[in-house]
Amino acid sequence: MDPVERIIVEQSPDVAHHLLVIDAPGLVEAAGELAGRVSIWCDDRRDADLLPAEMLVDSLDEKTLAGVDLVWMRLPKALSALDEYAELISAHADQNVHVIAAARAKNLNRSMNEVLAKHFKGVSASLGKYKCRALRATGAGRSRLSWPRERVHPDLGIGVMAHGAVFATNKVDDGTRLLAARCPDLHGDVLVDFGCGSGILATLLARANRSSQVYGIDTSQAAVASTLATAEANGERVEAHWSDRLEGLDDGSVDVVVMNPPFHRGIAKDSEPALEMFAESGRVLRPGGELWCVYNSHLPWKARLTAAVGMTTVVEQNPFYTLTRCVARGTVTA
Repeated sequence: MDPVERIIVEQSPDVAHHLLVIDAPGLVEAAGELAGRVSIWCDDRRDADLLPAEMLVDSLDEKTLAGVDLVWMRLPKALSALDEYAELISAHADQNVHVIAAARAKNLNRSMNEVLAKHFKGVSASLGKYKCRALRATGAGRSRLSWPRERVHPDLGIGVMAHGAVFATNKVDDGTRLLAARCPDLHGDVLVDFGCGSGILATLLARANRSSQVYGIDTSQAAVASTLATAEANGERVEAHWSDRLEGLDDGSVDVVVMNPPFHRGIAKDSEPALEMFAESGRVLRPGGELWCVYNSHLPWKARLTAAVGMTTVVEQNPFYTLTRCVARGTVTA
């Protein structure tokens, strides 16, 4: 058990009937020792795959949150994610629910207290321990549900729907905007938005390829739900899947892949997910198929893309972002 999880347990009430664990897979064993019933929510598919399937819930709604009187949660990096989690717990959990949420002290800020205070009657902070601190919230305020939220982007011609845990929520970051400008000119029978986030790129691809199959793939449940909501809100058809790989897509079966890959997992820098995404794209693209990738300009991805997919050219670059086009040589090993 790491220090964040340890302080959550130490700050917890001694008794719980129904304990919900959010995005903290390392707490499952301790939860089973404390509560008669344990439910687990993992937004990240890679975390969910480590846990017993029978303990996982596939949504945080009135049914799954009924009777929850204790919540253990690692504080998310995004305040929007904390806001949606708090809103759902406040709306549906037991009236006297206790929420214990923690993070390393260096990653805490007072805005987190303010977010919790919107949804709960009492909010307090623990003393620092293990270089961590826990926030405690009690008394559900019965919040009205407000997520997912929409923002219209006239320059792209779409409205973007997003849940709180999605990168950039319903905004459009500058890297995605570079790639979005190219989507109307990308065509094929099968197109994939890998790491689909709020579904901006998938929706634009679907608009430009209405007789084709467009997939959105993401490790985040919030992203998959957001992609489906964004496509539906704009009258487009996208099939979205919760996965860290391109499961179900055969080698050499895809015409176009687009991506704005992560170089963080949570608050930690991590290049492996992006490199795995490059390898998976190289596997599924047909010879001559295209991978369009945008990434932070300081990252040395051009050579890795060439190795994993095929010849890579820089299409557009500024001090912050680089947009590349790879032409696939066929199935290769990175």
